Amino acid sequence: MRCLRAPLLHFVAGGTAVFCLVHAWGRFAAGPPPRSSAPVVVTAGDIDRLRVDYVRETGLEPTAADEAALVDKAIDEELLFREAVARGLDRNDRSVRNWLVEQMKVLADHATDDPDRLYADARALGLDRTDLVVRRILVQKMRLLAARGAEAAPSDAELAAFYAAHRADYRPPDRVTLWHVFLASSRHEAAEPDALLARLRREATGPEAAVRRGDAFVAPPHLVAQSPTQLERLFGPAFVAAVERGATGAWIGPVASPYGSHLVWIEAREAGAPPPLDAVRTQVVQRWQDERRARGVATLVADLRRRHPLRVESTAWQQRGAS
Repeated sequence: MRCLRAPLLHFVAGGTAVFCLVHAWGRFAAGPPPRSSAPVVVTAGDIDRLRVDYVRETGLEPTAADEAALVDKAIDEELLFREAVARGLDRNDRSVRNWLVEQMKVLADHATDDPDRLYADARALGLDRTDLVVRRILVQKMRLLAARGAEAAPSDAELAAFYAAHRADYRPPDRVTLWHVFLASSRHEAAEPDALLARLRREATGPEAAVRRGDAFVAPPHLVAQSPTQLERLFGPAFVAAVERGATGAWIGPVASPYGSHLVWIEAREAGAPPPLDAVRTQVVQRWQDERRARGVATLVADLRRRHPLRVESTAWQQRGAS
């Protein structure tokens, strides 16, 4: 027993323990070893199918940029599907299991209502890897998992900086107050609006008197604090463009609408001002979190792309990457 108290034995044992501890911590800190990185292959046949699906959904032939975007989406979904399977997200997933059971009720050549057997048969046929619905379920689960990992609440400083960078997005539209004299195309010759405009300018006629020379219109002659959207709904986009270019306190026109011509007097303009952060805090927090979740998914996809070689038979995709 005296040998167990020998200093040399204590030194060797202590050194061994420290060596094991250091190497174990290194393996833990480094994370799990990387999984095999089988290449993602997108063949010319796959490209053709993507193009056909695009035409079916949009009625348009895809441009080179559209094709490159379709290929990127297909690659991302394949990578997310592989990662979902590697993490076991397909195991014990009720939605995947129920779908495969229902599919096998149609495909099975034997009559059984045993869901366990039907599920096992579906897996034996490889439907858990090839079925389009299953793939979409797992891709969505992987997206949600990546997004959830990036969830956090912003600090006051982070939120203030974020709002400062996006303040213009919360700015309400400019508004304009105007008068308009309407001349229905069904009641007036083509030259009459120009003649009336010249007269109003020559006589320096004010808007309140001028509107009595026009025809009745669905909207009142005096419109207060109208946004571009509101004006477009009443008069059409050409009217909005003319008002945006027009001078304040002067007659402009004739401005066409689907109903006839309008002589317009712009009384005042009101520039929209961004609200204080506290007035839109809920919306800003939601946007901050949405962007953070999106970055979480993008970070995962970028990491997966680094780990998996890509073989893509698309000239449009290759040229886009080289540009």
